[in-house]
Amino acid sequence: MKKVIFAATLMFLAIINTSCDSNDDKDDTSETQYPITLKFSHVEESFSYIKDGTETEEVPDDVLAAYYENSGLGRNKAEIEEESKDYYFKFISDTEVVVAQYGEIYNVDYVFEDGFLHVYYEDQDEDGEIIKLLLGKGDLNKLEYLYSSIVHKVENGSSGSASAYEDAGDIPYFPTTFDNSVNFHNYENITDIQGDETYLLIHNLADVYIKE
Repeated sequence: MKKVIFAATLMFLAIINTSCDSNDDKDDTSETQYPITLKFSHVEESFSYIKDGTETEEVPDDVLAAYYENSGLGRNKAEIEEESKDYYFKFISDTEVVVAQYGEIYNVDYVFEDGFLHVYYEDQDEDGEIIKLLLGKGDLNKLEYLYSSIVHKVENGSSGSASAYEDAGDIPYFPTTFDNSVNFHNYENITDIQGDETYLLIHNLADVYIKE
């Protein structure tokens, strides 16, 4: 799975040089009645904590504190919800969506494929194909923006990663689990995770947008 820092999504969208025109009055011959606005609602999250060969959803308070305060990767649910309260997706036609995130507003082309929302780069990849960014799971009623953080703590230090889900190749890796996060740690089996200070913490998150 590609390791994509959260800020990369903002940088990605920032290169799209399309204007954010108001298209509320645009003629639409399809059955869908536009505009359709999906506003940020809340964050859904889940944890996997693996220590001494055992996996649980319960995370010790000291481990959570270290994750939020010291890891550089911790994503606090309450803080995300406060930061994201004004975010939205406004679908203005079968092909165009206005995205409001990170204090910016973008008008981009989009497509739904197999239950996932993709928006288009203006650029092309090395094969001449138009580049698409995976921006959500769902439909015109509900969308979920997916990402995760992983922290691997050992007695001599720690490591970690933060990943957003940016294209179709990333889809099978959400939610992140021990089995499909093997590239982020050095263990073949959960039972290999042993030691007084050794553990693996996986935090899966989804920013949820609901139809207004």
